[in-house]
Amino acid sequence: MTEFDPSLITGTLIHYYVTCKREAWLYSRKIHADQWDENILMGKALAEIKEEQLQDFPFSNLKFDKIGKQRGHYLVTEYKKSMSNPEGARMQLLFYMWQLKTSLKLKQINGKVISGRRVVFVEGNEANMKMLEELVAEVSRFLERPAPPPFALNKFCKGCGYRDYCR
Repeated sequence: MTEFDPSLITGTLIHYYVTCKREAWLYSRKIHADQWDENILMGKALAEIKEEQLQDFPFSNLKFDKIGKQRGHYLVTEYKKSMSNPEGARMQLLFYMWQLKTSLKLKQINGKVISGRRVVFVEGNEANMKMLEELVAEVSRFLERPAPPPFALNKFCKGCGYRDYCR
């Protein structure tokens, strides 16, 4: 069993882990999804449009869309092409918030995920920060596995760019 470096965990990896552990394991090994998959191509096109309109705020190995101050606290905003997996998007955003709060010693931070007209608010309270810290530890342990977990069909498989690795 090899030790996985937790500093290599990204928001995307957290999102994948919440969505499909097999996808997260493949992604962590730099095995890329089908780059010609229509969902991947749409995501890339939207990212290019987004980059023209927004300033990514890179921090450490994180890359989120926007950070600002609102009513005395920091607010991180993440934009998504769809909200097909709101829990994955929420956990990805919470990961960014956790990283910022712990690294920069921020007192208060909140966030929101926006997709079209749908907005999911995420509080940076102690319970959420503790939950995320435990999730990062869980992901680190999981990624030490020498082989991916077996395929398990879920509702996201049909639109997944990694589906060729699961047949």
